[in-house]
Amino acid sequence: MYRKLNLTAERIEAVLRERNAAASVVGGRVLPGFVEMLLRPEGGTKVSQVKALQADIALAVGNSNIRIAQSGSHLAIQIGRESRQPVRLAALISQLDKLPPYTAVLGLSEDGAPLLARLSAPDVSHVLIAGATGSGKTCLAQSVLISLCQAHRPHELGVIVIDPKRRDHDGFGQAIERHLLLTPARTSDEAVRALARVIEVMERRTAQPEPMPRIVVYVDELADLCQTGGSAVLDLLTRLAQRGRESGIHLVACTQKPSSKAVGPLLKANLPLRLVGRVTSAEDARVATGMAGSGAEKLCGAGDFVAVSGGRTIRFQAAMPL
Repeated sequence: MYRKLNLTAERIEAVLRERNAAASVVGGRVLPGFVEMLLRPEGGTKVSQVKALQADIALAVGNSNIRIAQSGSHLAIQIGRESRQPVRLAALISQLDKLPPYTAVLGLSEDGAPLLARLSAPDVSHVLIAGATGSGKTCLAQSVLISLCQAHRPHELGVIVIDPKRRDHDGFGQAIERHLLLTPARTSDEAVRALARVIEVMERRTAQPEPMPRIVVYVDELADLCQTGGSAVLDLLTRLAQRGRESGIHLVACTQKPSSKAVGPLLKANLPLRLVGRVTSAEDARVATGMAGSGAEKLCGAGDFVAVSGGRTIRFQAAMPL
C-alpha cells in the first residue's frame, strides 16, 4: 500500500509540474471510501490552477473518481478506492462512549472520525438527503433513524414515516417499530392526514419549553410527494420546516430532485443540513448542496456523501445500517 501511495504522489507531482502548477504532496491517508493526498502549492501556483487540472490528474493516476477540495491549509486530492470498505453503523456506535441527546450517526468523515448530526442544533434541525439512484440515500436515512431510536426510548423520540413508494421497512429493523407514532403513510392523502396531525401537535407545543417526545418526520421521495400531493402537502411540509424545531419536530427528507421547482423554494431554504450523494452533473451538485464547487458529481456513489451546513463541506462514507 505504501509503495502504491508513493507512486501516486509522484504521478500527481509530475503532472502538476509539467503543467506549470508545481505542488508537493506532503501527506496522505487511506479511508474506507477513498485515498486522500494532501498538497502544498509551490511558488506562484494558484489553487484554481490545480483544480483546473483535475482531468489531467485523473488520467495520471488512472482513476476517473477524482475530487479536489480544501483541507485546512492544504489542498486535498481525493481518489476513490476500487474496493471500498463498508462502514457499519453498529461499529461506529460502539466507538462512542455516549451520544449527545438527539444526535444521529451519519458515517465516517474524511478525517477518520465518526460524523454526527445533532438535530436540536440550529444549523441542523431539518435534513435533506439527496442523490441519484444508487447513491445510498435510503441506507443513510435508515442509519439516521436507527441511531436516533437506539439512543432514545419511545417516550423520548417518536417517528412518522411517509413513503409514497409503499416499500416495507425491514431495513429499519426493530429499533424503529417501537417508536412509530402512526402507521406509515403510503399515499398523498395519507401523507396529508399525517402531516396535518403533526402540525396540530406543533401548534399545541408553542408554549412548552421542552416538548416531549421529539418527533422525526421521515419523508422518502420528497419531490414526488410534493408533485402528487400538490399544494396541500407542500404547504404542510413548509410550515413544519419553518417552525418545527422550536416545537421539537424535525424533518428528514430524501429526494433525487432537490430543486426549488420540485420541492418549493421556502421548503428547500429551511432544510439547513444537506447530505448529498453522487449526482449526474456539476449543476445538479450546485442545486442539491446549495453551493458551487462541492464536487458532489465526482463522488463514487453507494454511500459516498458530502455533508453541507453553514457553508462548510465534509466528505464522509455513510454508515450501513446492517
